[in-house]
Amino acid sequence: MRSKKLLVIGAGLAQADAIRRAKELGYHILASDGSAYAEGLALADESRVIDVKDAAGNLDWARAAGVDGVLSYASDITLPTVQAVREAMGLPGLSRLPMEISLNKAEQRRRFEEAGLAQPDFEEVRTPESASLAARRLGLPLVLKPVDNAGSRGVTVVENAHELASSFQLVLDHSHCGSVIIEEFMDGLELTVEGFSVRGEHHILAVSDKFKPEGSYRVATQLAYPAAIPADAEMRVVELMRAAYTAAGVDNTPTHSEVILTREGPKIVEISCRGGGFYVFSRVVQAASGYDIVGNWTRLCAGDPVEPVCSERRGVALRFYAPEPGRLVRVEGLEKAQAMEGVMTGLFLKPGEIIPELKTDGSRTGWMITRGTDRAQAVGRADEVSRIVGFFVEKADA
Repeated sequence: MRSKKLLVIGAGLAQADAIRRAKELGYHILASDGSAYAEGLALADESRVIDVKDAAGNLDWARAAGVDGVLSYASDITLPTVQAVREAMGLPGLSRLPMEISLNKAEQRRRFEEAGLAQPDFEEVRTPESASLAARRLGLPLVLKPVDNAGSRGVTVVENAHELASSFQLVLDHSHCGSVIIEEFMDGLELTVEGFSVRGEHHILAVSDKFKPEGSYRVATQLAYPAAIPADAEMRVVELMRAAYTAAGVDNTPTHSEVILTREGPKIVEISCRGGGFYVFSRVVQAASGYDIVGNWTRLCAGDPVEPVCSERRGVALRFYAPEPGRLVRVEGLEKAQAMEGVMTGLFLKPGEIIPELKTDGSRTGWMITRGTDRAQAVGRADEVSRIVGFFVEKADA
């Protein structure tokens, strides 16, 4: 009996572990990516350099190969191409409507408003004049977001009226469709919610609290599991997110979403019809929940039965190194940290490269994933790694 063929669109760092897992399950993996150096291409049974936005090119290959399924792992940018191949060939997976809603923050806000779900007050604007009028109505501080960009790209906090015009233009430059969402600032604890929806039934696998340093860009430097919140608050978060997925028509997909736990209760930041970026989907969710989300998402897209969804509460911390900007001279203590029990850690940069200001998720210098019997042990191990690993940096213009 031949192995089922699956086309994986996108084969970078965030996808490599998942491609490896799919092969372990016995699937014949075809992988495409716009970069010939994408890590996952070397892992696949067959690979081609095809841009992840090239729907026609990927579809031609999928048809010629006679694939049984198509999917992507932990990526927004690949979703329209995956959807085009899926629909053209009648393959299983996420439907078009929730995919489109997940890629448009304004449409999410409108759907959640219609469903009466807790979220910030907002307006969608396209000009500096409309942004100014919205700011007067909503009041400061405000959060500005590009309607159609992923992760934290372009997301900016505006604390005074003098910053509004320049911040609006910065955010607008990150929007492909030329539209910006202005939202009231929600004060509270930010949470990430990892889930798996199967035939419209929404399972929540893990909830973390997120730490972001102060500043305009507010890029997360730690996610810790399980979230340090009361049981009743976590239940309200789970109920809210299940209602959000229903409002967006979510059917078959991993989900990665964000919530703010305010004084009034949880409010939705946004939802994504994909696994969490970096190693969240491929390593962290299973470590925190005990459920093989990668393997079961792969099975679903192959048209095979998935395992019953269940979740445990295990301690995990995902933390990012964020030293001062400048030229990285050397790093000390990394090998010692890598040898510690329950620790995985690595760098995105090499000595001699420039550490940028922490403006986006891509500005981070390195990472660690620490595990423990509970949250306290996992965070304690992350603290120890942070003490052991030292970054020596000189000013970039020195």
